Amino acid sequence: MSLNMGMLASYDQSVELFRDSLGLGEVSTVIGASAVSGFFASACSLPFDYVKTQIQKMQPDAHGKYPYTGSLDCAMKTLKSGGPFKFYTGFPVYCVRIVPHVMMTWIFLNQIQKFEKSIGL
Repeated sequence: MSLNMGMLASYDQSVELFRDSLGLGEVSTVIGASAVSGFFASACSLPFDYVKTQIQKMQPDAHGKYPYTGSLDCAMKTLKSGGPFKFYTGFPVYCVRIVPHVMMTWIFLNQIQKFEKSIGL
C-alpha cells in the first residue's frame, strides 16, 4: 500500500514537472517521471519492508523468547535504538530493486493507454 501511495502520488507531479516546466518530450517525460516515482515508492515503502524483514529474521534467545512481540513493537524498538533513519538501512540496494519495477509499470501502462487510444477505447 505504501509503495503504491508513493508511486501514484509522485508520478503525475513528475509528469507535470518534466513535460510542462522542463519541456521534455513524451519518452523523456515518461522515463524521468517513472524514475522519480520509483524513488518515492522506495522511500515510502522501505520502513515497512524493514520491519517485515526484522520480524522474518528474528530468532528466539536462550530462553525461547523472541525479540519482538509484533510489528508495532519492532518499529518502536527500532525507533528507540536507532532513530528514524534506521528504517532506511539498505536504501540504495532497495532502490535498485524497486525503481526498475516501478519504471516498467509506468512505461507499460503508458504503452497500453496509447494502444487503447489508437483502437478507439
